[in-house]
Amino acid sequence: MSPSTTHLVLLPTYNSGPRLREVVAEVRRHWQPVLVVVDGSTDDSELPLLEMASGDSALTVLVLPKNSGKGAAVLAGAVAASKLGFTHALVMDADGQHSAASIAEFMAISVARPDALVLGRPIFPANIPAERLYGRKLSVGLVRLEMLGSGVADPLFGFRVYPLQPLLAALGSCGGGRRYDFDTEAAIRLCWAGVPPVNVSAPVRYFSRAEGGVSHFHYLRDNATLVWMHTRLIVELLFWRWPALLRHRRRWRATGVTLAVCLLSTTLGLAAEPDLLVNAEHRLTPAAPVWSDLIEAFAHNPDIVADFAERRFFPFKKEPVELTGEVRVSATRGLSLHYTVPEERTVILDAEGVLIRAPAGEKTPPADPRATAANEALLHILRFDFPALEKDFELYGQRDGEAWRLALIPRTDALRRSIGRITVGGVGATIRQIEIRRSAKQAIEITIQPPRPPVAFAADELKRFFR
Repeated sequence: MSPSTTHLVLLPTYNSGPRLREVVAEVRRHWQPVLVVVDGSTDDSELPLLEMASGDSALTVLVLPKNSGKGAAVLAGAVAASKLGFTHALVMDADGQHSAASIAEFMAISVARPDALVLGRPIFPANIPAERLYGRKLSVGLVRLEMLGSGVADPLFGFRVYPLQPLLAALGSCGGGRRYDFDTEAAIRLCWAGVPPVNVSAPVRYFSRAEGGVSHFHYLRDNATLVWMHTRLIVELLFWRWPALLRHRRRWRATGVTLAVCLLSTTLGLAAEPDLLVNAEHRLTPAAPVWSDLIEAFAHNPDIVADFAERRFFPFKKEPVELTGEVRVSATRGLSLHYTVPEERTVILDAEGVLIRAPAGEKTPPADPRATAANEALLHILRFDFPALEKDFELYGQRDGEAWRLALIPRTDALRRSIGRITVGGVGATIRQIEIRRSAKQAIEITIQPPRPPVAFAADELKRFFR
């Protein structure tokens, strides 16, 4: 892996324990360089990192003399990174809650949109503590007020790519945002300064203390800090920030910047203006040589299992319907979507069509040419079968290293009315996002997490999730 000269990973840490070394090693497998800022730790967890960094220029460890808080550590790292010539930093927690497998996707978006703040939208696991989930809802509501609308999907999720100079300008002279208030205040002040937000789905994990999980959240002190922060921000908004924020929001809308999108809508900066991808320069043929390595890799993909989140947008609903579950892909048997939220059911797509299994039994949906065409296209996409797709769609695509994006435009008006445009994004031989959009208000967005380690499906798994 060649180290980036513009983007680095910044890990603030305070008494993270033995898990710190494991997290840093995982991060370095996905991105280099890495800057670790030790915020006055007293548990000696930085000692193994100092030893690692002594012989590796791609790892830098900055040790602060005393503990000053997460925000202070990030800003100290931002100053150090800027002096080294870096323009952007992906900030993530050092306790293992954030998945390093998402780093490359976020970095690819930031490279394509260097003006933007790339914010993580968390996909929560089943074991999320209830108090954190409900506390987040309150924070989201307050931030919508401070943003005069949507824009920051989750103000507390710390997996983000910051443009360094705007970050330092927004918070460098500000007295707040030095501790647990950093994530929220940084996002709000950058948006107030005109930095457009782009929200991208990413998984989050929670570890018990027995698993090595560490939390330094002080319930009374840090909640009081957050209350004071929101009070300051709301007062500041009401008295002088709102005119500029309204201008920024109008500009974002005028230039097509979407305020809440997943990776498939942002990779390579093409979501806001889809015609940038759909043009002669990016037109593909089934034998396109630039894609030959991916076509070969997809042809030899093993059985795949991954978590996914699905959002369905309807003209008659203000908010999308959100579903989550597991996806299984078999080269010989097709696709299986096992939904667990809001209700358990399995949708199987294969050469025979669609089969739905639910606790009450299984059924085959009524014949629908529109659904059949969409399902066939989905199966061809999962196999990266360009010749099969070419029969019904014009293909457009663009690559940036391992990150890639495809747009499928139906060849006939009937297909265009029934399916609309299909957009696919991925990294290497993995599909990470699929969007089927019929109109500005009607669409399906699927975000797929990094696959689990490949293991051939067992007989009972094949029986349960395929046919």
